[in-house]
Amino acid sequence: MKNKISTFVIAISMMLVGLIVFSSCDSSRVGPDLPQPNPPVPPAQPLIVSGFVKDLADRSSIPGASIKISKPDATVLTIVLTDNNGKYAYDASNVTESALTVAAAKDGYAFKSETATIFKSENLASITDILLAKLTVASAPITVASGGTITTPSTQSTSTTQPLTVSVPPNAVPATITLTAAAVPAGQIPQPTTTANTVVESAGQFGPSGTTFMQPVTITFPLPSTQTAGKTFSLLQLNEQLGTYTNSGFTATVDASGTQAKADVLHFTIYALTEDATANLVDGTTTSGSSDYYGLASGSGTRSFSATNTYSATGGSGTVSDVWLKDIVSKKLEVDFTTSTFTVGGNFPTLPAAYQNNGVQANPNVAGKGNWEYRWYVLKQTTPTTGTVSGTGWTRNISVVKEKWINDTALSGWYWTSHDQGGVVSGPY
Repeated sequence: MKNKISTFVIAISMMLVGLIVFSSCDSSRVGPDLPQPNPPVPPAQPLIVSGFVKDLADRSSIPGASIKISKPDATVLTIVLTDNNGKYAYDASNVTESALTVAAAKDGYAFKSETATIFKSENLASITDILLAKLTVASAPITVASGGTITTPSTQSTSTTQPLTVSVPPNAVPATITLTAAAVPAGQIPQPTTTANTVVESAGQFGPSGTTFMQPVTITFPLPSTQTAGKTFSLLQLNEQLGTYTNSGFTATVDASGTQAKADVLHFTIYALTEDATANLVDGTTTSGSSDYYGLASGSGTRSFSATNTYSATGGSGTVSDVWLKDIVSKKLEVDFTTSTFTVGGNFPTLPAAYQNNGVQANPNVAGKGNWEYRWYVLKQTTPTTGTVSGTGWTRNISVVKEKWINDTALSGWYWTSHDQGGVVSGPY
């Protein structure tokens, strides 16, 4: 009897195992996906201008940088600070302009601005990272009886041994004070708009800004090219908030060496010497690479694409600082000769009413279930630029290769993924 019961139990167990195996195999069988209900319409999202401020040398984040966002007519929309990751953000949903200027500044760093391009219909604001050069800030205690001297190196003079110097005479200050000075690279300070050829020759940041003196203080500016002794420059001062220059009323005069200019001033601010440099640069044929894209079906997100611009200067005549010249060409062509990023995405645009049905996503052009995705397509373009840049007593042959990503409006748009057609994607609509 026991053997009959055992045989029966074993038989029942084997039947159960068979059912479990059959059920498991059936559930893992590969087959067409079952149509899923269309998702609800995502909520409307704002158009956000956002980006990062980073150190030019090592690409580390710069927290606490001041960000000024302005319209093309210089109207300031907002001033915000970057967070601990060096990121800033601004809701530009109500902005009607197609471009905004984003300027960054922080104590101990130079100044830089980039253009945020606004694509209203795509809910997109695209801007490259803002890269700030860290300044070499020198400081010294200045006394009433003895005055003092501040010396800081400059990388953009005709000789690397020529520093930026401040000489404070006795009785120029009412009490002991610590003063600072830093040379500012030409590529990291706003360019004057006096003429199309006007460039910054030499610049310095002197602090504390607004400090006044009872006796003239002499600033010695190193020059990037040899000038005629006795030549004079109007000393300009920079308005940091507006990014514009005014005449300080002071004059800088080139000394006997022709490699530096001296100016007597009565207060501290950001000063610059300017001159004309003529650029005869011609773009060659632009070639386009393949497109790529970033897509969103809801919410927010971004994707960055890298581009690299190359530069070389050869031949020519005269003496000029190669570091300074590279900065000037960078300013004139509005490119960084380093790896830059072009970021697309942000927030999922508002789904058009034609693509909705009672709060659910729908496609009037394609029957069946599915969902919408917005794709921002980008196209990489490469342009060679050649020519010459010349100034007082010098000229150089310039060769540049510019890479950039642009918004590919022909492909950017709404794409539909069908749920009941094997995930077929169609678009743009």
